Amino acid sequence: MSALGDQFESILATFKSKLNAKEREDFQFVTLNDVRETALQIQKDHENLRTMMNMSRLQSFLEAMNQFGEVLGVFANANIFVAFVWGPMKFILQTASTWADSFETILDAYRQIGEHMPLLMQYKSVFGQKPDMSRVLALIYTDILEFHKKAVKLFRGKTDIWRHLFRSIWKDFGARFKGILENLRQHKQLINEQANVLHYEQSQSDSQAMLAHIQKYEQDREEKRERLKKKEEDERDRKQLAVLNWFSAAPSTASDHDIFRETRTASAGSGQWILKNEKVQNWREMDTPVSSVLWVNGIPGAGKTILASVLIDSCLQDPSYTTSYFYCNEADPEKNDCISIYRGLLSQLLYKCRELIPYCYEKCLSSGELNLTSTTLAEQLLKYFFEMMSKQFIIIDGLDECNQGQRKLVLTFFNAMVDRCDEREPGKLRVLFISQAFPDIEKALLKAETLKLTEEDNKKDIKSYIEDWSKKIRGLYGLTAEQAKFIEDSTMIRSRGMFLFVKLVMENLYEQGTRRDLLNEIEVYPFPEEIGEAYESILKRLERNVGKKPWEIVRKLLGWMVCAKRPLKWREIQAAISIDAEDQTIDLDNGGLRRSVEYYCGSLIQVLDGDRVELVHTTAKMHIKASKHIRPSAVECNLAALCLRYLTFGCFEEDVDPEDLQFHAEEGLLSFQDYAAAKWHQHVRAIINTSIHDFSTDPESQAALEELEAGLEEFYNRYKQEVVLPSILDDALEDCSPFQAYPFHAKLLQVWNHVYQHDRKGTEARKEIGIKALSEVIMRNRDVIETLAAAHDFDSEKITAYYGEKHFKCPRPNCFYFHEGFKAAKSREQHINRHDRPFDCLFPDCSIAEFGFSSNKDLEKHKKMFHPETTDQAEAFTAQTKVVAKARWKCDLCDKRFTRGFHLKSHLRSHAGERPFKCGECGRAFTRDNDKKRHEKLHTRR
Repeated sequence: MSALGDQFESILATFKSKLNAKEREDFQFVTLNDVRETALQIQKDHENLRTMMNMSRLQSFLEAMNQFGEVLGVFANANIFVAFVWGPMKFILQTASTWADSFETILDAYRQIGEHMPLLMQYKSVFGQKPDMSRVLALIYTDILEFHKKAVKLFRGKTDIWRHLFRSIWKDFGARFKGILENLRQHKQLINEQANVLHYEQSQSDSQAMLAHIQKYEQDREEKRERLKKKEEDERDRKQLAVLNWFSAAPSTASDHDIFRETRTASAGSGQWILKNEKVQNWREMDTPVSSVLWVNGIPGAGKTILASVLIDSCLQDPSYTTSYFYCNEADPEKNDCISIYRGLLSQLLYKCRELIPYCYEKCLSSGELNLTSTTLAEQLLKYFFEMMSKQFIIIDGLDECNQGQRKLVLTFFNAMVDRCDEREPGKLRVLFISQAFPDIEKALLKAETLKLTEEDNKKDIKSYIEDWSKKIRGLYGLTAEQAKFIEDSTMIRSRGMFLFVKLVMENLYEQGTRRDLLNEIEVYPFPEEIGEAYESILKRLERNVGKKPWEIVRKLLGWMVCAKRPLKWREIQAAISIDAEDQTIDLDNGGLRRSVEYYCGSLIQVLDGDRVELVHTTAKMHIKASKHIRPSAVECNLAALCLRYLTFGCFEEDVDPEDLQFHAEEGLLSFQDYAAAKWHQHVRAIINTSIHDFSTDPESQAALEELEAGLEEFYNRYKQEVVLPSILDDALEDCSPFQAYPFHAKLLQVWNHVYQHDRKGTEARKEIGIKALSEVIMRNRDVIETLAAAHDFDSEKITAYYGEKHFKCPRPNCFYFHEGFKAAKSREQHINRHDRPFDCLFPDCSIAEFGFSSNKDLEKHKKMFHPETTDQAEAFTAQTKVVAKARWKCDLCDKRFTRGFHLKSHLRSHAGERPFKCGECGRAFTRDNDKKRHEKLHTRR
C-alpha cells in the first residue's frame, strides 16, 4: 500500500502548498473531536445570542469523513491526512460563524458534501478484496481538499474584507462546487456497483478488468475536470474583460513605460544610480522600512520620469512583490486626475489577483456606470486588492501634473491605506510618489521618507548624455575637438541637473542643418542659460530654417497643441490644416502637409500611440503660451471659428445627396467632425473666459476676430432653429457683456446662451450633442464611413489615413470612445448598451434582462418578480397580483392585467428599462409621459 500512501502524500503536498505557514502548523494535529467541540461551542454561542443555526447539517459530513479515515487507516496513516480535513473545517466554521450569511452557506455546503459522500465502513471488504479500488479513496480525498482550498482562501482575510467579498466569490465557485458534488456522487455509485458484483469476480482476469475499469474511471474524471476547469477559466476571462472595459484605464500606460525605457537605452546605465541611494534601498529592500511611503522630488525637467521608469523596472524584477504603476500627464485627460490613477492601478492589479474578478464584475454590473467614475467605489476596490494581496509596490509618477484637489484625494487615500496595512504588517504596501516639490504635496507627505534630487545626483548621467550627443554633432558637422569641448562644457555648466534642458540644447544643435548655422549658434548667439531660453532657441531655429510659409505652419501647429481641448491626432491636424472655409472643402491632397510633424516642430513635440501629437513637456506648453510666437486669444478664436464654420459644410446638411455625401467621405471631408462636434462649445467657452484685454489690435488678432465673426454668423444661420432659445439668462448676458463693442456680440450671445442653458440641464443632457440636427447628421455621416470601411473596392490605406482603424464610435460626445471608437460594431453596441441600460441582472441566463435596465429601481423590480431567491426576501412567498375582472390587456411576462392598451405599453417599458420621455429642463428620463409632465411642473413652481 506504499503506492497509495505516496499518492496521498502528493495530493496533500499540493494542498499544503496553498496554505501559509501558520495554517500548516495549526491544521496538522486537529482531530474529529476538536471539530465536534468547536461546533458545540458555536452552537452554545448562538443559543446565547438567540441566533440558532441548524448545526445538525454537519453530521452527515462528519460521519462520512470519520468512516473515510477509518478505511484509509487500513492502507496508510490516516491521521496525517484527515487532520488536513479537520483542521480547515475547524478554521472555516470558526470564521464563518461570525456572520450569519456565510455560516448558513457553509453549513449547507457541508450538508450537501456529506449527502454525496459514501459511508465507507459498509464497503470495507470491497477495498480489502479489490486493491485497485483504493485509488477511489485518493479521488475522494482530492475533491474534499479542493473544496477546503477554496474555502480557506476565502476566509483567510480580515473579517471586514471577506464579508464584502463572500457572496460574489462563492457564487463564482458555484460551478466548481457542483462538479465536486457530482464527482462524489459518482465515487459513491462506483463503490456501490463494485460491492454488488464482488462475488462474481474471482479470477486474475477479473482483477485486470477491474484495474482497466478504474483507470478508465480516473481518465473520464480527469477529462471532465479539465472541461470544467476550461469552462470556469473562459467564464473568468469573460468577466475579466468586462471589468477591464469598465475600468477603462488609459491604454497607453504600458507603451509609455516602453518609450521611457527606450529613452534610457540612448545612454547606457542612465538613472541606475538611484537604485543605490540609501533611502531607495531602505524603501525597497528592508523588511520594515523607515517609512512605507517614499517621495522623490525635484525641479522640472530633472528626468524624474526616466528615474521612475528605472525604479519601476527594478521593482518589477522582485518576485516577492507585485508592482503597479502610473504616469500622470497634464495634457492627457485620461491621465491627469484621481480616477485615472485609480483606473490604471486597478487594471494592473486585476491581472495579479484574479480572485477578485467575481467581486469586481458584480460591482461593474451593479454600479450603473459605463466606466468606473466613482472615486469612492474605486478606492473601495483598491482597498480590497491591497488587503487580499501579500506585498506590493505602487509607483505614481508626475503627481504634480494633476490639479491640487485631485492630488489631495490621491495622497489622502494612499496615506490612509499605508497606515492601515502597516498596523498589521509593516512594509506590506509600499508607495512611491515622484513629483515637483509643491507645498501641498510636501504637507501631505510629512511622515514620508523624502529624497530631494540635486544637481550632483544625475550629474554623471547628464555628462554621459552630453558626450554621446557631442560625438554625433561633431561627426555630422566636422567640428574640432575644442569646439566639441566648448559645447560639452557650456551645456554641462548650464544644465543644473535638468535633463530636459540638455536634451533640448543638444537636439537643437544637431538639427541646425548647416555648419555655418551651428557655428553661429555656439559662437554668435548667446548660449541658453535656462530651459525657457532653450525653448526659445529651438523656436528661433525653426523660424530661421524652415522659411516664412512653413514658419506660419509651425506657429499654427504649436498654437493648436497649446489650446486644443484634447490631444489631437495627426490625421485631425492634417484635416484641419486642409480646411477651406470659404469653399467648404477639405483638400487633403493639395492642402495636407507633406512632411512629418517632427519636421515642423522638432523636439518640441512627441508623437505617441502612433498618431497622437503632444508637446514634449508641460514646461513647453507654459513657455510657448507665454511667448511672442503665438497669441492664445487669437488661436482660440481661430479654433472656434474653424469648428463652427466646418460644421456648416454641405456634408452636414440634412438633405445632402447620398452620392455627394459618399464622395465627401471618400475624400476625407468628415475626418475633423469628431473633434469639431464635441469641442466647438468648449472653444466658445474659452473665448468667453478670455479677458477682453487679451485681444490685441494687431493684424493677426483682428483677422482671428473676423474669422470668429464669420464662424458665429454661419453657425447661427445654419442652426438658428435650435440655437435661439425663448429667453436669454442674465448670467449669459453678463458673460458676453465685454464683447458688446464687437459686431459679433449678438450672435455670440445667442450661441453662448444656448451652450450655457444646455449645460445647466445636468449630466444627462451633457451626454448628448446639444443640437439635435447636428447630432443626427453626425450619426448619419458615421454610417457612411462604416459602410465605406467595409467596402472591398475602396483603398483601405486611404480610409485609415482619413478615419483611423476604429470606425464604430460612441454617440456621446463626453465619452472617450466618441473619438477613439471600436474596431467592431458588436463592441460598440455592447458599449452603448452599458450607457443606456447600465444596471444588469446577475442571474445566469436571464433572457428577459438581456439588455439591462436604465435604473437600479427597475432592476430591483425585475429581481423581485423573476428571481425572488436572489433578494433579501428570498424565503418569503411571492405576493399574488390582484387581477381586475374587466382588465383585458395582459402582460405576457408577469401576468399583470390592465384596463387600457397604453397602460400595458408603459408597463412593458418598465420590464425592458426603457425611459423615452425626457424632461426638457434637466434631461431626466421617465417611463411614462405623465410622470415626465408631473416632474416638469416642479421646474415651473420653482
